[in-house]
Amino acid sequence: MLENRKEHFENRRQFATYSMMRDIGLVLILLFGCIRVAAIAFAQQQKHSDPAKSCVSSECHAKVVKHKYLHGPLQIGQCTVCHLPLPGTDHKFKLAATEESLCSTCHKRVATTGYVQHDPVAKGKCLGCHDAHGSEEKSQVRKSPEILLCNECHNKKPVLTRKYRHKPAAEGKCLSCHQPHESKVKNLLDATGNQLCLQKCHEKMRPVKVGGKEQKPHLASEDCTKCHRSHDSDIPSLLTRSPGELCLDGCHKEVKATTESSEFRHDAMKKEMACVECHRAHDNKFGHLLRKPETELCFTCHEELKERIAEAKFKHRPVSDKGCVACHLPHGSKYSNLLFADYPSTTLSAYDPAKYALCFTCHRGEIVRERYVDNQTNFRNGRLNLHYLHVNRGDDGHTCRACHAAHASNQPAQIREKVPSGNWEIPIKFTRSKTGGSCLTGCHKEYTYDRLNPVQLNAK
Repeated sequence: MLENRKEHFENRRQFATYSMMRDIGLVLILLFGCIRVAAIAFAQQQKHSDPAKSCVSSECHAKVVKHKYLHGPLQIGQCTVCHLPLPGTDHKFKLAATEESLCSTCHKRVATTGYVQHDPVAKGKCLGCHDAHGSEEKSQVRKSPEILLCNECHNKKPVLTRKYRHKPAAEGKCLSCHQPHESKVKNLLDATGNQLCLQKCHEKMRPVKVGGKEQKPHLASEDCTKCHRSHDSDIPSLLTRSPGELCLDGCHKEVKATTESSEFRHDAMKKEMACVECHRAHDNKFGHLLRKPETELCFTCHEELKERIAEAKFKHRPVSDKGCVACHLPHGSKYSNLLFADYPSTTLSAYDPAKYALCFTCHRGEIVRERYVDNQTNFRNGRLNLHYLHVNRGDDGHTCRACHAAHASNQPAQIREKVPSGNWEIPIKFTRSKTGGSCLTGCHKEYTYDRLNPVQLNAK
């Protein structure tokens, strides 16, 4: 019995000790919890007592400083320049002023009188384009390239949907031509008229000097967008329309009327690029905005004729002196080969003065009308006009084309070496002397003529 009592009291003492230790533990846990809460509250109070030093700590807004370009106040840790802490310990802030007023405190705006304003600027929405803290782009621009940012608003009429693209637009460099905030020019352009294009990129389009005299460019006072699209086009050189439509419908309506009424048209006028095949659009170095000097320009297509003329010993004088337009029209004509007047199209034909209209612009009509002449032509035997004898033979009269090459020949007076006739070419051998000459052809035996000492010819 005594032993049982001792064991009972021993168990009660152990239980009391356990209860006391448990109570002490609970008190310590509660105390530690209170201390921790107080410490955290105190730490937070200390942490945010100077927000400028603690806002970008690793525990809070560390990401805002991880940019290539930072907003000035953020660089020097002055967050409270823009954010004001509210009273209390809730860690809440408000902007120091409205968005527009806050930005304009440091960033003075251009005087708006007479200026076109970018819509976000006019509405005070600076943060539509700029990040308030930092960015990978200068001026804290939110996106790059610029076009991604611009397209957030300017997407109702998408650009760069056509085949050919303006280089700055293709590279997304909208600010190459446009001001981001304000401008005195519509569409926020950097300059007016053609000054933007000529000053920034297209210096070669500026006036050139020829012989010390400045040549004004085509449409010098016009806006480039009269002919060119600003961003993209389905036509080369960013043209608003095809060159034929742009030039002929826009300004040169008389050329269009001439071409459309012509039976024969210059092949260049039938091509997609039409006018610019021969003409430059801007400068006037060679006159008429030609790409090259007139004859050289024609020879870029007529290479075979160029070689034939270059190799020939005797050249038709208009070819040597005046070039192609001495006889040919550049756009269209009612006469074959774009001639400006009629010229016999065959080697044999009854004489008709109208058919010789081209020749008679330079040569006297007497050389074929008069049987006897004195000095109107060197092709005479005494006074007998040998042109007259060749031409006036009824329906078998020989036209100019029968004996003379229109451009050049290796025989004097541009006498042909061969004359097309049916399925063969009739050879001609012509020899010139001081007072006459001789001619041997497939048509007749050799005949000689002399202006001073006439040769006896057969009656026929």
